[in-house]
Amino acid sequence: MRVFDVHVHYGWWDRLGQRDSGKGWLEALAAAAEEAGIVKIALIGWPGKGNEPVARAVEEMPDLLVGLAMIDMDHDSPRVVQEYHQMGFAGLKMINPSKNYDDPAYFEFYERAEALGMPILFHTGVIGGPVDYLMGGAEDAWKAIPTGEAEERLVEDLRNKARLAPYGRSSARMQPIYLDTIAMYFPKLYMIGAHLGWPDYMMACAVARWRPRLFFDISGGDVVQRHILEGRYIKREIRPEKLVYGSDCDLRRLKDNVLGWKKAFDEIGLTEEEQDLIFYRNAARIFGLEEEAGEKAAGETAGTGADGHARAAGAG
Repeated sequence: MRVFDVHVHYGWWDRLGQRDSGKGWLEALAAAAEEAGIVKIALIGWPGKGNEPVARAVEEMPDLLVGLAMIDMDHDSPRVVQEYHQMGFAGLKMINPSKNYDDPAYFEFYERAEALGMPILFHTGVIGGPVDYLMGGAEDAWKAIPTGEAEERLVEDLRNKARLAPYGRSSARMQPIYLDTIAMYFPKLYMIGAHLGWPDYMMACAVARWRPRLFFDISGGDVVQRHILEGRYIKREIRPEKLVYGSDCDLRRLKDNVLGWKKAFDEIGLTEEEQDLIFYRNAARIFGLEEEAGEKAAGETAGTGADGHARAAGAG
């Protein structure tokens, strides 16, 4: 089994924002990827200088990594799309806009990415925080629920960060329906919505059904996985041709994450070919590594043909 992981953030999760957040991490990532059967990774940077470590990592491990530059569309100029392309980045990551993703103010970013053949990974749905009030520390110890003074420090830290952020930033700005607008205006642009739109899974499935180059990843941890499986979305609401594997987890849980999805796919009856689409081929096509792989299949999702035109009766 080969795996293309489209959603890996650079650095140790429990040290993000610290100077040593990347110390020893790249070597650990390579080892974890090999153990998990991951042969390609889309590595995500952080706005501004936070993308530079990713560029260096891609230079160091070009066989394993492709880079996604994280862009702040409220502060960066659309010209940075070309700049990151010239630096060797394969695609872009968008998150935390102060306007809806489909606001025309952002269209020049999408137009330039489409022209350069740079896929965009969009965060969709609710943004997770430094604490998980459902799972606690079950997945990651550093997400344990704080009490007393620890909670006071957390609240003060969040308050200070909010003061620095542009007004309007909200999970409400990043819903999967906004990718529908972008897909209509920029039909050649490959897009991936993260977390299958968590928790608006049905909208994500509906949008992907009609847009040839819009895909969703299945990252998001145990809760998102449980929702996807219990909701029986795969094959009933969204075909394997429109899904890609993404981990978005601490690399120390990478192997378990891959094996967990493999087991789930077996249990719901996905064929080896369907699993290969999700684990590798769809992502390889998106990033131009297998241009012919799945070209017809990805277009022939429920209701569309290879040319992207609706085939279902009454489709609008």
